[in-house]
Formats: sequence, structure tokens, C-alpha cells
Amino acid sequence: MAKAPDRELVFVFDVAGVLVEWNIETLYGPLCERSGRDLAQIVNHVLGPSTQAEISKGAPIVPLLERLSRQYPEWEDEISAYWTRWDEMLVGVISGSVSVVEELRERGHRLYVLGNWGRGEFERARPRMPFMKLFNDVLLSGDCGLLKPDTGIFALAEQQFTLVPEKTVFIDDREENVLAAINRGWNGIVFENPRQLYLTLMDYGML
Repeated sequence: MAKAPDRELVFVFDVAGVLVEWNIETLYGPLCERSGRDLAQIVNHVLGPSTQAEISKGAPIVPLLERLSRQYPEWEDEISAYWTRWDEMLVGVISGSVSVVEELRERGHRLYVLGNWGRGEFERARPRMPFMKLFNDVLLSGDCGLLKPDTGIFALAEQQFTLVPEKTVFIDDREENVLAAINRGWNGIVFENPRQLYLTLMDYGML
């Protein structure tokens, strides 16, 4: 990883999996256990990756769920629960990561968020993410229609956040997203847990 004086480094964080824990199975696991229905079918197919990608790219959630209910009428109740009970999938804040953010802010670094989230989901989660006030700006996939690891969203972040790639540190829990950032000349850390993040930043003299 390229080194730069601490004061010059800018940090860009992912949200889900780094700053907060979001898990679809926290809602649908108990629902399917009580009903005896197939958990894998609802989370991997009906509300699976293609649906999540649509939401993250900015598709309005309610019309999307209505369309899915027509397509899968046998899952109508479970599909409806996705938005009416969405908060149950937001498990909570990853406090150790927030502590790292707070320390970076205290040291005077610029901080940004680059997340694969729809705007509706983000605004719904915001009251439970008071740490967002520590960030200078946010770029969501739902606002631009681009998903990480698409190189376009990193280019847009460079413009919106006025980033110098070699002095930018990107932190994400998905390796493919970090590799995409590195391919643009950013520094990257694959997030595993708050302690690993803290020690990695310490090793590189960033904390």
C-alpha cells in the first residue's frame, strides 16, 4: 500500500458490513422457521441478488415489491415484510468501526461513504447511524445507478469527493470492490473486523 503523510490521507468507507451489520436472514430466518417455508428460496431467489441489485441501483422499493408479489403470489406476505419490517434486518452499528472513524476524524482526515445502498434504505437507516455526521459526504449506488465494483462509481467518487487516488484509502468488506479501487490507484483494505482494521491502519502508520 502506498504511504503518504497522515494529514494527506482521505478515507472512504463502505456502509453495510463495515459500519453497520445488515442481514436479510435476521428477518426471514424466524419467519420461515415458523411457517415451515424454504428460507433459501426467499433470500436467494425471490429477494435474491438480482432484486437486491435493483434496489441498490435506485429502483423504488414499493413498486418493485408489488411487481414481485404479482410474480410470486405464493410469497406475497414475505415480500411485503421486506419493507414493512426492514428495520429488523439492520442488526446494528459495528461500534469498533465507528471508533476508528472517530479517531480518524479527530486526526483531521476527510471521511466519505461509498455504499451499494438505495436512497430509501439509507434514509430509513440514518436515524440509527448517528455517526454519519462524522463524514464529509456520501455517494450511494441508488443515487447514480452504478454498483461497486463498477469502475464508474469509483470515478464518480473521485470527482464528487475531489480525491487523489494514491492518497485515498478505501475500506470495504468485499474483496472485489477493494480490488476495483486498487485498479484505479486507490489504496485498499478488505475489512474483516474492527480490530483487524485498526491494526492494519496502525501498521501503515495511518493511526
